Amino acid sequence: MRFGLIVHLGKDTAIQTARDLLKTLPGRGVQVLLDPETADYLNIPEASFGEEDLASKMDVVVVLGGDGALLNAARRLAGTGIPILGVNVGHLGFLTEVELQGMNFAFDKILSGDYEVEERMMVHAEVRRGEEGVVREFVGLNDVVITKGAFARMIRLDTYVGSSLIGTYPADGVIVASPTGSTGYSLSAGGPIVNPAMNMLILTFICPHTLGARSFVVSPLDDVRIVLHAQSEEVMLTVDGQVGFRLEHQDEVAVRSAPEKTYLIKLGHRDFYEVLKTRLAEGKV
Repeated sequence: MRFGLIVHLGKDTAIQTARDLLKTLPGRGVQVLLDPETADYLNIPEASFGEEDLASKMDVVVVLGGDGALLNAARRLAGTGIPILGVNVGHLGFLTEVELQGMNFAFDKILSGDYEVEERMMVHAEVRRGEEGVVREFVGLNDVVITKGAFARMIRLDTYVGSSLIGTYPADGVIVASPTGSTGYSLSAGGPIVNPAMNMLILTFICPHTLGARSFVVSPLDDVRIVLHAQSEEVMLTVDGQVGFRLEHQDEVAVRSAPEKTYLIKLGHRDFYEVLKTRLAEGKV
């Protein structure tokens, strides 16, 4: 079997774990490849899985980090169909499947074929700019966010679902989240908690300056379009809180369900609602 490792290089424990797996997994009949950054960091470039044709090189990708590292991996692997095992190195996460101490048990189950793969919806965003048309495209697992800068005044957002204008909202920004992203920034902004196995878009405004703004749950068959009115303000589009793009006055951002999916390995011992209960009891989202 062929494992790819994607490693959070900001966590010493993750780096050491990667070093250990390079020594131990081949003894279990596993070929191990590293993401290019980790291969360079460990000075073994020949172990890199590169940037192209990933589906032909790996059967499973193991992410050593936390939810942020897994979000990064999901975008990187979008369209490949490769299932991802998240190994948590840090705080309890919604996306990671096992803690570090349970990693070898997880490998036993994967090598014996005793696991399931859960499909997660991703979101696709286009930025359209006047006669230029589409100037950037993005794919993310959690959310697409339009938000004003720290010192900017509020912005106005013409908001469409499908062909229907649902309103023009003065606000600090707007979040369009997937079900997976419903427990992230969207929840902090007052959005609903949604089972990640579902397919829908969740539209939530950030600090709206009107009592009429509410969260919307949108069919995956519809797109959400936001036309920005912010002539002299600094406004950013971010994807999964990790990728950013500067928006301009009258830019249109169109968000829809992406054709790409994320595939997460599930071992059957962590239920979404059990994790949710634990996180809420800790006061964390």
